[in-house]
Amino acid sequence: MTSVCRVLKHSGEKSVAMTFRACGPEDALEVASIGRDTYRQTFEGHYDPDVMAQYLDQAFNPDAVTKELDHPQSNFWLLETGGHVAGYLKMNQGLAQTEAQEEGGIEIERIYLLKAFQGQGFGRALFDRAMDFARACESRFVWLGVWENNHRALAFYQSMGFRIVGAHDFRMGEVVDTDYIMRLTL
Repeated sequence: MTSVCRVLKHSGEKSVAMTFRACGPEDALEVASIGRDTYRQTFEGHYDPDVMAQYLDQAFNPDAVTKELDHPQSNFWLLETGGHVAGYLKMNQGLAQTEAQEEGGIEIERIYLLKAFQGQGFGRALFDRAMDFARACESRFVWLGVWENNHRALAFYQSMGFRIVGAHDFRMGEVVDTDYIMRLTL
């Protein structure tokens, strides 16, 4: 399923067409590539290059991504604009959630956006798509995990009404980081 929307750029003068395209297993190579690129762009300076390479090979190899795309309770959308993939959204329900939650919740596991498209309203569009999907699923709340040192993401989600309700470990090889669990009641 494909849908198109228009958003205004920050300049307020020009609108940009965006397409959200639902993904299936046939999109594994594209999703893996954009996942790898966005993750590297966001976190590369924070980790040893060998740790980063090992994590990227594990998390974004096509076989692993195919399994994620094939899970009946996971949903992916690619965000395309101007003939380019700008990012993607992954949401999980039920047993696909990365952590057990009370009934009625849905997880935003990934909102990934390439740096070249940041600051132009595309991140907000991905977030709005996630909220629309959560409401369509009649979820009572949305939750996600954010690295404690990702101050930009923490500030964004807090500005959208999310509150920190807990924490969990996130492993990158031998490195153990803390992710805050953030939650928004719908």
